[in-house]
Amino acid sequence: MVLRKSKLLWAFVLLVCIVLLGSGCGNKSTPTAPDSTTGTANTQKLAEPSQASTSSETAKDTPPSNQSTATPSPTQSPPTSTQVNGTLQVHFIDVGQADSILIKASDGTAVLIDGGNNPDGPDVVNYLKSQQVKVLAAVVATHPHEDHIGGLDTVIKNFPVKAVYMPNASSTTKTFEYFISAVTAGGAKRIQAKAGVTLDVPGLTGQFIAPNGSAYEELNDYSAVLRLTFGKITFLFTGDAGELSESEMLKSGQSLKAEVLKVGHHGSATSTSNAFLKAVSPDYAIISVGAGNDYGHPTASALSRLGGAGVMLFRTDQDGTIVATCDGETVTFNKKGSMPSSASPTTSPTPAIQPPASSGSVSIASIDLGGEVVTLVNNGGSAVDLTGWKIVSEKGNQAYSFPGGTTIPPGGTLKVLSGPKAVAGTSALVWTKSNMWNNDGDPGALYNSQGKVVSSK
Repeated sequence: MVLRKSKLLWAFVLLVCIVLLGSGCGNKSTPTAPDSTTGTANTQKLAEPSQASTSSETAKDTPPSNQSTATPSPTQSPPTSTQVNGTLQVHFIDVGQADSILIKASDGTAVLIDGGNNPDGPDVVNYLKSQQVKVLAAVVATHPHEDHIGGLDTVIKNFPVKAVYMPNASSTTKTFEYFISAVTAGGAKRIQAKAGVTLDVPGLTGQFIAPNGSAYEELNDYSAVLRLTFGKITFLFTGDAGELSESEMLKSGQSLKAEVLKVGHHGSATSTSNAFLKAVSPDYAIISVGAGNDYGHPTASALSRLGGAGVMLFRTDQDGTIVATCDGETVTFNKKGSMPSSASPTTSPTPAIQPPASSGSVSIASIDLGGEVVTLVNNGGSAVDLTGWKIVSEKGNQAYSFPGGTTIPPGGTLKVLSGPKAVAGTSALVWTKSNMWNNDGDPGALYNSQGKVVSSK
């Protein structure tokens, strides 16, 4: 009996120990701080590769951290001035002896530089419509000559225009009057185009680099020159800028470098100097010019300079409308173009040795607008050689250059005729069989061989 009780006692003690031991093991299995810390560290180490592998998705879905902004992933380049969206097309519209250029981005943003002569307005409108232009973000009227702004009044009446950029220059012609009236009626914002002014059009980076002055004798020198950059490609649109404007641009210290150059003043002898070409260093050049024009544009000297610069040349008189397409890296054209000869011109440039007329000796006696007759008179005591001289119809900026060796005797007169009935005679020269003078009023000017105005009417 005692033995049985003793066994029962030991069994009870053993049971208590088992219970106590079980409780102690449970305490040891409770998570401790080191285990918790170790678990967290492992989680972080596992998460790091996951974050790296999905960094591009994180960048798309959530704002990047400061560290990500400072060090972008290889697939994300920081924005630069050379990044572009889509393509840019520049249309050098064939408007004959005139200028009209459409700049159009992929998103439909459109800018028009000049609008050709008065009769070209409807053609320019139709061309813009064919290119699905709905609104003109800006119109640039380079200067008030009719072969640049003539068609703009028609354009402005047919399209909403947000802003008009124009130099601080005016003209007494009806063409300029009609242009200003159209701008006023259309409600477009008027902005003076001059060096340092930015073309405020979203998606386009453009700045005017001329005119640099505020008082010129020649309207051409007021030409608004626009430098437009798209990605890594730059276009330079020069209007009718001549040697004076070019020299001012060179002296200004502004960058003139451009891959594509719109040649100034239709390729005249007094534009696109060697110094200017060297600064621009273009790969391509476009001349907007009319076939068989009366001015001899483009001149042999201008073509020679372009050829010497190794420029690929396009001409509207030979190629029609020229379209340049730019993707920000390269520029392509819808025409083949050609390399002009760099040989010396076959015709001599205006000789500097030709003596200008003495003050007041040769002048315009009269301009018969209806009869298309300009009469010059020499009031001096000696004959005057008119080689290198020219008469300019200021409304249309149309010029007649006197043939070499033309002289006017002392006290004599000389007539310059135009129109279908023009017939040459002993003291009469024929300008052209086309009508040159506007019957509603068309001032004329006489320039000597040094390019100075000696008379106007």
